[in-house]
Amino acid sequence: MASMMSFSNQSLVRRLKLQQLAVFERVLSCGSLLAASRELHMTQPAITKIIQELEEHFGQILLVRSRRGVQPTDFGLMLRNHCRTLMADLRYLADDLNSWSAGVSGQVVVGTLLAASAQLLPGAVRRLREMAPNVVVQVRVGVNDKMFPELARGELDVVVGLIPLHEKNPDYEHVPLYAETLCAVVGRQHPLAASRTISVAQLESWDWILPTSESEASHSVDHFFETLKMRKPTRIVESVSIMTNLGLLVDSDMIAIMPYKVAAKFVHLGLLSVLPVGQDIPFGYVGYTLAKGRTASPATQRLLLSLHDVASQISP
Repeated sequence: MASMMSFSNQSLVRRLKLQQLAVFERVLSCGSLLAASRELHMTQPAITKIIQELEEHFGQILLVRSRRGVQPTDFGLMLRNHCRTLMADLRYLADDLNSWSAGVSGQVVVGTLLAASAQLLPGAVRRLREMAPNVVVQVRVGVNDKMFPELARGELDVVVGLIPLHEKNPDYEHVPLYAETLCAVVGRQHPLAASRTISVAQLESWDWILPTSESEASHSVDHFFETLKMRKPTRIVESVSIMTNLGLLVDSDMIAIMPYKVAAKFVHLGLLSVLPVGQDIPFGYVGYTLAKGRTASPATQRLLLSLHDVASQISP
C-alpha cells in the first residue's frame, strides 16, 4: 500500500461512507470480527470487505489480527478516535432531529460514580421520565480516569458523581450540587451493627471494601483513616460497584466506606447500619461534569434540570 497520500474534505466526502466508519469503530470496540458481526448483524466477510475498502482508500493497514482478536495499528488508532467523535456527533444530530419533530426525545448517555448512583441520579432519571418519557437514558458506571476521556470524545453526555478536587483541565465544566461526607457501614447482621462505641482495634480486625485506588474517592478514604488514626486496611476488596458492595455487606461481615447519603438509602431499606465512627469526615462535592464548549442536547438539558431539582431536596 502507498505510504503517502493526500486527502481533502472533498475526497473524503466523495469516497467515504458513514457505514464504513461505523463498522470499523465497532470492530475495534468489540475486539474481534466475530463479536462485531453479531452486534451489527453482518457476516464476517462483509465486515472484512469494508475494512479492506478503508485500507485501500487511506493506503494504510488499519488493524492486525491475532488469536486474541484484532488490535489497531497506530494509524487505525488515530482513525478510531475520529470515528468515535463522528458517531457521537451523529447521535447528537439524531437527538436534535427527533426533538424538532416530536418534542423532547432522543438519548442521554450518563457516566456515574458511587456517590450519585443510589439517590441523586435515580431521582433525576425518574423526574426526567415524567417530563420527557420518550428520552432513552443509558447509564454507565466507572471512574473519572475512564469516563472523562469518554466525555471529551462525546461518548458520554454528562458525568454525575464526586467532583474531582484536583482536576484543572479547561476542557471540562464542573458543577457542584451538594456537599457529602463519608461513613463506615456494615450489614445489619454484622457483630458491630448495634455497637454504640467502636475502637480502632475493633475496626482493624475486619476486612474492608474500599473504592479503587484510581478513583477520585481514594483521596478522601485516605483522609478518613488518617482522621481515625488508623492504618489503612490491607485485607480489602476494591470496588466502585454499588450492587457488588451491597451484596458483600449483606452476605458477609465486611466493613465498607460509603458516602453518607448513599448509605442512608440502604439504612432506610433495612439493609445496612452506619457505624458510629468518622461520620463528619468530608468526602467532597457531588455534582456533574460537562464537556466545555459542547452544546447540551434538549434531552441532556432536561436531565441537568432534574439533577438540580433532586439535589435541592437532598438534605444537607
